[in-house]
Order: sequence, then C-alpha cells, then structure tokens
Amino acid sequence: MISLNCSSLHLPPCDRTTTTTTSTAAQCYSYTTINDVTRLATAGNGLTSDYSSFSTGTWIRFSGAGGTQITTSSPGQYHCTAQYSGWYAGSLPSPGGTVNGTVCYANSASSCYYANIISVTNCGSFYVYDLVNPSMSYMRYCTV
Repeated sequence: MISLNCSSLHLPPCDRTTTTTTSTAAQCYSYTTINDVTRLATAGNGLTSDYSSFSTGTWIRFSGAGGTQITTSSPGQYHCTAQYSGWYAGSLPSPGGTVNGTVCYANSASSCYYANIISVTNCGSFYVYDLVNPSMSYMRYCTV
C-alpha cells in the first residue's frame, strides 16, 4: 500500500490517495511491458510474427495506446499486422487468480484454426500473461 501526503510534497491541498494491489502474485510486480499500437485488433494486415518473441516464464503486461489486454473475441484474419490474428478464448481469472487458457488464431476457414495455451494472472487493475511462441510464423497476439 502506498500513501501520498500532499502537504509534505508542497502541493496544493488534496485528499490522501491510497493504492492497493489485489494480488500478491510475484508476476504482478515483475513483468515486461509492451506498448505497441501495431498489436491492436483494429490494426490492418501485415507479416509481423510472434514466432520467436517470447520465452516461458517471462510475464507480459500490455499497456498504453497499444492496448491493455489480449482481445477476447476473434478479430478475424489479417489484423494486428499479422496474417493469423491471436485472441484469448478462455475464461479470465478473478482478481488475484491465475488460469491457463486457450489463444486461438483466426484464418479464413475458422476463428480458431490454430491454438496454444497461455497463463493469465489478474493483478486487480491489469492482467499479465505468460505467453508462448506461436507454432507458426505470421501468428500474433492481438490487443484491445
């Protein structure tokens, strides 16, 4: 818990602000942040790939203009500057919880033509993901 006393900082009068983190999971405090607008599910076609981008045990937080979480609905093929658009088809965890879930990759034949399993932790006000490398080139995790 962090407390801010505005008078000790020589700021105008304000209310004391308290921030509480719901989860005590280590990954909620130690993660790599990605802010990449080309990952947005609304971004168009491209040949960007997550094929060799991640290593198991490296937790990822999506943040900023590049989206804050992996999209939970299929954007269809040719989005987030990739050929195969990745989206989270599993159930998201409750605050403080971690679950394993399925990421699907859409193509023209199916919204879940390819799939892999990832871990997701709900850190209270954000999610972190233990991502794996997709099985093929031109597959990418899409964000919203």
